[in-house]
Amino acid sequence: MSVFQLIMLGVSAYFAYQVYLHIQKIDEDAEPKSMQALDEMQMAEPELSLNTEEDEQKIYDERIAQADKAYMDDDLAQAKTLLESVVHDYPIRAEGMNKLAFILSKEGEDTDALLYYRASLRVAQNDDMTHNAIARLLVKMNKNDEAEEHYLAAIKIDDNYEITWFNYSELMLVFGRREEAIKMLNKALEIDPDFEEAKASLQKLT
Repeated sequence: MSVFQLIMLGVSAYFAYQVYLHIQKIDEDAEPKSMQALDEMQMAEPELSLNTEEDEQKIYDERIAQADKAYMDDDLAQAKTLLESVVHDYPIRAEGMNKLAFILSKEGEDTDALLYYRASLRVAQNDDMTHNAIARLLVKMNKNDEAEEHYLAAIKIDDNYEITWFNYSELMLVFGRREEAIKMLNKALEIDPDFEEAKASLQKLT
């Protein structure tokens, strides 16, 4: 097993749960029906509601919490169903779309996951976490050049997030750009000196 494969194996499990919990903001030729419906809902006039904004936020938070619990209980099917319902009812909130995209990707539905992530970016264009998630998914789909564009976008928005530098270092290894990967790992450790995964990866490369 190569050094890169060992790195990927060692960090994938750690970051799966981290990515899911950190998502808080929020080819395309054949869109799934669910995404087509989402586009229509995003363009539609909002319906009048008897609930106050505070009530709506509370309801939304409770539904997201239910989906989070299902995910933490390893019930991906239930989490997916709950998040699909959230996205249907709140089509202009990015968090539900991002978390649904994460679960879709986890189930191997990468094309649909990418569509939801991109829909999320239409809602929250300056969310570095979404760019980060898209980049990781694109690497998984072997669309590495496009993935680099999203890492660069994430860094432009926030260059002080160690996870972005760590993930970007993995892409540099895919490209065979070892020295650049080392620089990015050092940058991650400059931001967070206690970043154990970055320390381990750097040790394997030096």
